[in-house]
Amino acid sequence: MFEERRESLVEMTAIEQLTNMCRIVRDELDLLDVMLKNYRENTEVPIEKVYEKIRATKNRGEDMVILIMEYLTRSSEIVMYSSSYMNMVKILDKVVQQIDAVAYRLLLACESKILLDENVLETFMKMVDLEKSQLNSIENALAKIRLSPKKVLEELNTVFKIEEEIDLMFRKSLFDVYARYSGYITALLILKDIFEHLEDISDFLKNIGEEIRYLALARSAV
Repeated sequence: MFEERRESLVEMTAIEQLTNMCRIVRDELDLLDVMLKNYRENTEVPIEKVYEKIRATKNRGEDMVILIMEYLTRSSEIVMYSSSYMNMVKILDKVVQQIDAVAYRLLLACESKILLDENVLETFMKMVDLEKSQLNSIENALAKIRLSPKKVLEELNTVFKIEEEIDLMFRKSLFDVYARYSGYITALLILKDIFEHLEDISDFLKNIGEEIRYLALARSAV
């Protein structure tokens, strides 16, 4: 009985830490959204200042990753599914890095005085909003993983459907960018990178969903 309580407490802590990590990712996505809106509206707020905040959030995320990894490593013999929690932390770390990569390329575009098409910026913001929705569903799924594993699968459907939607947006929009910026190599390369990183973020969030789905199915089978 004592061991069961101990495992339960450790797992609750791991879930709480993962949720905190998700909130850091959301903070970073929110700042990326601000950066995109400032670029579109040409506001007086310097893009560089927003990017500095994104970098600070990225660093906060990296520190959190280290803390969670250390905790899970110490608790690996107690928690039955510690490897899945470990994988989710690693994937969230990749998401943090990808968001920073998008922001850096926007900074490069701004410094190079590249005029980005309104439709392109709108597509970027739409992808970011969709990824926030993916993240919300992941947090909701994590909150239910211990008490209602069957309901977790309903939340994850949103994560997987959004990934498919973003994949379609990525393919169509990238083709449009090739046609629109064919004679502007610098802009084309930067925009291609941004689209690919945004698509990667959605893929990584889907991978987290798959880890949660495994946990839910494993718990339902017990």
